[in-house]
Amino acid sequence: MNFIGIDLHTNRFTCCYLSEDPSFKRMETFTLDQTGLDRFYATLDKESSVILEATINTFAFVSLFENKVKKVLIANTYQLKEAGPKQKKTDKVDAFKLAQKLKAEIMSGVQQIHAVFLPSKEYRDLRALFASYRVLRKEITMTKNRIHSLLKENLFPFTKEFIFGKKTRLQIRSISPDEILSFQINLFMDTLEALEAKAEELENKIMIFGQRFMPMVEILTSMSGISVITALALIADVVDVSRFQNAKHFTSYLRSAPRVESSNEHTLIKSTNKAGRRLSVTLLSQSLNHFRDSNKKLAVWYTRLSVYKKKGVIRMALCRRVFAEIYQMMKKGENHYFRNPVLHEKKIAQYKAFLAKEKK
Repeated sequence: MNFIGIDLHTNRFTCCYLSEDPSFKRMETFTLDQTGLDRFYATLDKESSVILEATINTFAFVSLFENKVKKVLIANTYQLKEAGPKQKKTDKVDAFKLAQKLKAEIMSGVQQIHAVFLPSKEYRDLRALFASYRVLRKEITMTKNRIHSLLKENLFPFTKEFIFGKKTRLQIRSISPDEILSFQINLFMDTLEALEAKAEELENKIMIFGQRFMPMVEILTSMSGISVITALALIADVVDVSRFQNAKHFTSYLRSAPRVESSNEHTLIKSTNKAGRRLSVTLLSQSLNHFRDSNKKLAVWYTRLSVYKKKGVIRMALCRRVFAEIYQMMKKGENHYFRNPVLHEKKIAQYKAFLAKEKK
């Protein structure tokens, strides 16, 4: 039995081979091209187990050889860090440490590695589309902020709602006779409109790609405030709800639950789970007021906590409560308990009409 630790880079990867024989250890570096991959494949067999850390190209790399080995573990980078003094760091040392951890876990039968879930290609493609979507939305926000700043520093104290309204953009473009200011505003307005057009194009692509997940989209959109795009973001993040033991693990993975450490009488509230996904919580947080106002029970709870809790803390707690309800919906395959049939059917009808139009 071989235990293979891989330190993966963009153009090459280093492998450490261990076996059940304590004296056996072999190191080899391969280039990340067809020649190097063929050499690597020749070292694999159905008795081999492989481990590597999660990086940007890990999933694509693993898909090349996962059917040639017995087992592949993708280690969570955040949970793999060791406590204690820093040691010499090289590709060979990293590969050796990974191989050691893999061997220790398999030989002992005790879990020591927090493995990253490996989604299928269709879910990886959906995640990739959303990653690009987030980049475009971020650039749109930065461009709007720059236009807003230019106007404020030149004593035009307009709100963003006024500046970027469809009926007032033309007025903003010609708001000042100053040549330099006018040039900058028009430059960034052109950039903004181009970015918005690309973001809409990408959003349409996500919705077209998302039709293969229609059954779950119909379930998730039954909750007021969940649009088709938000539903698809949740599907991309979660992939398979059965991999979560309970709602607590679900909300933690979606970065809405802080880590809590306690000792004796001291309790320390830490940041959210960095190993989780943050796409869903980002989109969900934009509709929190809608969730609160559409559910009387949540509205009463929110008002009661507002008396003695900070707003940011309550908003994150509200995210957790919404995610907990979403977990039950996905797990049971049922519509939301407070579903509004008219609004839900309207959402789905609009989505299906959009898909039908795109097929023409």
